[in-house]
Amino acid sequence: MSWGDYIKNSLMNKQDSNGHVYNDVLVEAAIVGLNGAEWAKAGITVSAAEAKAAADLLSKGSVGSTPSLTLGGKKFQITHLEKDNVIYLKIKDGGATVAKTNQALIIGVYNTTKKCKQDGKEKPQSVGMCNTVVEDLAAQLKAQNY
Repeated sequence: MSWGDYIKNSLMNKQDSNGHVYNDVLVEAAIVGLNGAEWAKAGITVSAAEAKAAADLLSKGSVGSTPSLTLGGKKFQITHLEKDNVIYLKIKDGGATVAKTNQALIIGVYNTTKKCKQDGKEKPQSVGMCNTVVEDLAAQLKAQNY
């Protein structure tokens, strides 16, 4: 599977273990190496400096004097950070989740004014679904030593 396929089939769209199909879960997504190299993206370009800042925050495990993180040129407020694992972010009408694997950052951005489809029924994109798809893909890639 290509990195673009992971974006399309694990982040933007997803089928869960119960057979439920979710489409348009996120507005933007990216997989970026810890060194800042772009592996794949959909709608967002994360600069090497932005990726490094996120990776540094995750390594430190604390926000310190940096209560925000910029991704794709947008400034997000950090709501929670788990060392070497995940950053939860908020912005007007949405937010983002950044999860760390052994070699990469998985980034998902949602917007509550946009709709996703669950088994064909529309509902707003949500923080919960963003967290789920990003964290699930990160766990899957970690298990494959990525």
